[in-house]
Amino acid sequence: MSDDEPVDVDPRVGATRVATLEQRLDGMESKADATHKLLQTLMQSMGMTAPTSPALPTKPTPIPPSPSAGRKKLSLKPSAPSEFDGDRTKGKAFLTSCRTYIRLCPEAFDNEVQQIVWAMSYMKAGRAGRWAAREFELESEKGKLRFREWSDFEDEFRKDFTPLNEEVEAVNILETSAYHQGRKSVDDYLDRFRDLIHDSGYTDPKTVVVKFRRGLDRTIASALAGMTTGRPSDTDPEAWFRLAVQMDQNRAADQAFYTPQWTVAPTPTSSRAGLLSRPPPALPPARITPAAPSLSMGVPMDIDATRKAKSLPDTCRRCGRPGHWAKDCDLRFDVRHMDIDELQTFLEDMLAAKDAAPTESPVVEADETPVRTEDFVSSSG
Repeated sequence: MSDDEPVDVDPRVGATRVATLEQRLDGMESKADATHKLLQTLMQSMGMTAPTSPALPTKPTPIPPSPSAGRKKLSLKPSAPSEFDGDRTKGKAFLTSCRTYIRLCPEAFDNEVQQIVWAMSYMKAGRAGRWAAREFELESEKGKLRFREWSDFEDEFRKDFTPLNEEVEAVNILETSAYHQGRKSVDDYLDRFRDLIHDSGYTDPKTVVVKFRRGLDRTIASALAGMTTGRPSDTDPEAWFRLAVQMDQNRAADQAFYTPQWTVAPTPTSSRAGLLSRPPPALPPARITPAAPSLSMGVPMDIDATRKAKSLPDTCRRCGRPGHWAKDCDLRFDVRHMDIDELQTFLEDMLAAKDAAPTESPVVEADETPVRTEDFVSSSG
């Protein structure tokens, strides 16, 4: 049978289904009316006003989930500040640690006075301990703490426990060569330079760039000065910082690439033999062998003969031959028989001799000794 052909439906079946549905709806309406009447009766008996129409069931409005729904809230446990003894170089770090803890755990304090007392509880030793003790003594005399707000406590703390004239000190350092890079890496130099710029209060970008370039290593500073393309602007210190760090890393990689490895150095030729500073090998000392005793004299009894027979002969640790020690061996200048320390010393001497400037040949002065002349007397005279 084709799918396009209409399906014949018995109209009597459709009418029966419609009638059944209508009966069910009528039954539900009658039950709803009965329930509504019963509800009105109960509310009237309780003295409440009954609704005029049956309350239709409504679908509850879904509550949108919060962003943190399904995630368990973790309680933060920041590290408590370390004990502070009054060292001015550690004052800023202690104050920062206290502020961090208060910010992460604000519910642990009811007011700012508790924050101040909590911070002073870590001032136990040295000058800081004596300072906190004086503040608590004043509190007991006056009945209240001198500091009512955290800002007051922080200002007084900075006066007593942070470097005095920090700005002037940083400016003085930046005007000398004490902050220069030296043997440090650019990363270490940059960390120190940032601290000095922050403490000095310098904000002009050109001044910062000039100070930074002046303190760089001479090799890196010359490379930056010789750039023709890609040169950062003098008003962008961060670009100069990144470029200097990249150049320092490239230089370190280049040095590691061209560093000579531990290989056996070739035997120097006769033309360069004079550059080596090592003395010629010395001959091993002669060993005198005692003459064998004659039979007429008798052979003395050797008590330790058995022990000597079992002991190993004295041999050279370099060549393995008996009769001499390693320091007197003929092979002590042969790179194939050197240990690591000797080989390193040998290579360093060769490199130093190679880098040394050739010495000028001595000028042979003319012999000023007067030549003795003899008077030749004529034979005829």
